[in-house]
Amino acid sequence: MTSTELSHDHLKLNELSYIKINALLLLAIIPLSIIGYFLAVSDESLFFVYEWSLVVLLSCTFLLSIVTAFVYKSSLIWLSLSFLAFILQFAVFCLFLGPYTFYPLFFAYYAVAAISSIISIITFKKGLPYRFITLIFMIVTVIMTFYMILLHSLWGVNWI
Repeated sequence: MTSTELSHDHLKLNELSYIKINALLLLAIIPLSIIGYFLAVSDESLFFVYEWSLVVLLSCTFLLSIVTAFVYKSSLIWLSLSFLAFILQFAVFCLFLGPYTFYPLFFAYYAVAAISSIISIITFKKGLPYRFITLIFMIVTVIMTFYMILLHSLWGVNWI
């Protein structure tokens, strides 16, 4: 084979490539949220574009995590499960962005955040590569949970 030719095997993605793609897709939430903020401030009638873009982005990352963890039977299954749990937690958290927020969803978020935290801690203890990703997941989980507790207390629940 010459240097200019590529075989089919060279074009295949390995499991680490799927993890990197998933991490980059999750990182795309930040600029998308900035655009969503500007849509909410300047033209509220277009906020649905942000909401549906976020749904598509989370769906893609969720499916990619499932494929990486279960279809390819990755050796990095715990890292893929950590992605999966965090995406599920973030999806439940995003339910509080729209008008469909109900009081029992607070407890659904707390349950999913607890499961996500347990999976992230197990993944962190496994000593896999990219431990910083699970550490970031844990930090973001704590921040989102504090926000949810604040929102829950503003809803009218007295914690003290």
